[in-house]
Amino acid sequence: MKRRNKTQPRRPARKPANAKRRAGRGPRRHREVAIGIVAILLLLASAGAVHFWYAAQHIKKPAPTVAAIPPAYKPAPPAAVAPATTSPPSVTPEASPKTAALPPSTTVLPPAAAPLAAITPPRAAAPPWLRNATPAPPVGAAPRIAIVIDDCGLDRPRTERAIELPAAVTLSFLPYANDLPAQTEAARRRGHELLVHVPMEPINARLDMGPNGLAVDLPREEVLRRLRWDLGRFDGYVGINNHMGSRFTTDRQAMSWVIGELRSRGLMFLDSRTIAGSVGESLASADDVPYAGRDVFLDDDRTADAVEARLMDAEAVARKKGAAIAIGHPHDATLLALNRWIAELPRSGIVLVPLTAVVHVPAAPE
Repeated sequence: MKRRNKTQPRRPARKPANAKRRAGRGPRRHREVAIGIVAILLLLASAGAVHFWYAAQHIKKPAPTVAAIPPAYKPAPPAAVAPATTSPPSVTPEASPKTAALPPSTTVLPPAAAPLAAITPPRAAAPPWLRNATPAPPVGAAPRIAIVIDDCGLDRPRTERAIELPAAVTLSFLPYANDLPAQTEAARRRGHELLVHVPMEPINARLDMGPNGLAVDLPREEVLRRLRWDLGRFDGYVGINNHMGSRFTTDRQAMSWVIGELRSRGLMFLDSRTIAGSVGESLASADDVPYAGRDVFLDDDRTADAVEARLMDAEAVARKKGAAIAIGHPHDATLLALNRWIAELPRSGIVLVPLTAVVHVPAAPE
C-alpha cells in the first residue's frame, strides 16, 4: 500500500457518477407531481361546471312574480231601499248621501240604465245685429224708449258729449266722417250700440246728402258699391238707418237692393221715416230682416224746451204702444234736454233701452 505524503493536500472524495442524476431527479419529480395534481383539479372543476349547467337547463324555472294591479274604481250600485214614509232630507251636490245598511234578506238590484241624452245640434253663430247689441236692462211690463242720436262723427266735440250719455243710447255715425274707427271704438267702449247713418237721396235736390249717397237713378251695381263702402268705414254696428232719403226710401226696387244686402250681412234696418210713403219696413219684414221705425223726432226745433216736449211725446207713445223710438242729433239743446230727462226717468216708470231691444224680429222658419 502506497503511503501518502502528509505535505500533499488531501483530494476531495469522488462522488459516484449517478449521484448527480439522482440529485436532479427530486425537484423535477416534484414539479411533475404538482402539474398532475393541477390537471386533475381542472378536470374535476370542468366536470362540475358541466353538471351544474346541465342541471340549470333542465330544471323548471318558477314564473316571475308580478305585483297585482288593483282594478279601476267603480262606485257600488245604489241599493234598492223600500220607500220611507217621510220625505228624505235634501242632499247638496257636493256631498254624496250614505247608503243605509240593508238586512241580509234584501236583494240589491243593479241600477237601471240611464236613457241616452238627446244630442243638441250646435247653434249657428249669432248675426251681427245680435252679436254687437248692448244688453237691455230688465224692464218687466214697464214702457220702453230707445233714443238714437244721428249725424255722429262730423262734430267731434259734440260727438264726444253724445258718447258720454248712458250706454242705452244708440249712436248713428255718418260714413263720410273722419277718423271713424277711433270714434266708434270710443263709443263701443262706453257700451253704446252703433248704426251706420247711410246717406240716401231726398226729394229736395237742393239738399246735400253727402258723398257716396244712394240715389234712385243709379244702377244696382253702383247702389251696392256705395252701400258697401259705407258699411266698410267702421265695424261693430248692428245695422243702418237712413240719412235723409225721402225719395230713395219710397223706391221699391232700390230699397229691395239695400234690404237684400242687409239680410246677407245679418244686419237690421231702422227707418228714420223721413217720409210717410217709405217702403223700408215692409220690405224688411217680407225679407226676414229685423226692423224698426222712428216714432218721434226730438229736435226739429233746436231749443231745450222743444226737445223736452218731444220727449214727453215719446213717453206717451211708449205708454200706449209699450215702446217708442225717438231720434235726435248732437245739438247742444238736445244733449242738455236728454241729460235732464234721463236723470228723471226712474220717477216716470219709463225704461231707457238700446235700439235692438225694440226691433221687430221676423219669426224664425220652422
